[in-house]
Amino acid sequence: MSAIQTAPTNSIIQESERIFKLADFLSGSDIIPKHFQGKKANCFLALEMSNRLGINFFELVNGLYVVHGRPAFSGAFIISMINRSNLFVGGLNFDIGGEGNNIWVKAYAVKPTKVKCSATVSMQMAIQEGWAKNTKYQTMPEQMLTYRAASFFCRRHCPEILMGSHTEHEIEDMKIAGEIETVYSTPMLDMPSDALLDNLEITMKNAIDAGVEKEKIDDIYSKLNFDNRDSIKQGIDFLANLLADKRSKK
Repeated sequence: MSAIQTAPTNSIIQESERIFKLADFLSGSDIIPKHFQGKKANCFLALEMSNRLGINFFELVNGLYVVHGRPAFSGAFIISMINRSNLFVGGLNFDIGGEGNNIWVKAYAVKPTKVKCSATVSMQMAIQEGWAKNTKYQTMPEQMLTYRAASFFCRRHCPEILMGSHTEHEIEDMKIAGEIETVYSTPMLDMPSDALLDNLEITMKNAIDAGVEKEKIDDIYSKLNFDNRDSIKQGIDFLANLLADKRSKK
């Protein structure tokens, strides 16, 4: 929260410009994955995400994809992030049972407090939700259900790791099932000001519902310049961080 308290608007803009220059430089590299090459905006967002997650940019872009216009993590990357988070003793484990259309996969882990956490998905669920229209559920069902179980587990027990994103397989499944349009909703970077304000209000409501102290939220709001896009985005980031921190302690 110190950035809102001490950094003037010009500093925020200068930092954004610095990151965009770095994104411009990185987008010209042929070492990064092809879906980032020549795409400055994608590199900019990846840099923002890597800073927020506290991981190296090059590690992130190798686990981040753009599927039907949406940013998405690979299933393996999500599992890796859960395992390195230190939120669970011994990392994420899986149980697999059944066969044919009765296959199920359970993802489970134990918190340091010895609380057991789990999430289970099954082929029956995949069929009912329409994911099984993706032919990979016929050719590699255990793998697809494992990634699904991992993403369900993450969304339920450590959502701060996903940062609201989906896995590449989830988006592909949703597209095949007809749940999403090809064009994704506008990223926060390009949102009009009124949409940013809506995003701010939604994030604030989620923070309040999660039990974030009202004094902290009021303090963030008191420092915002509602006529400045960068200030609004900064406010959303700080509220999202408070929300993630609160959820991680439950």
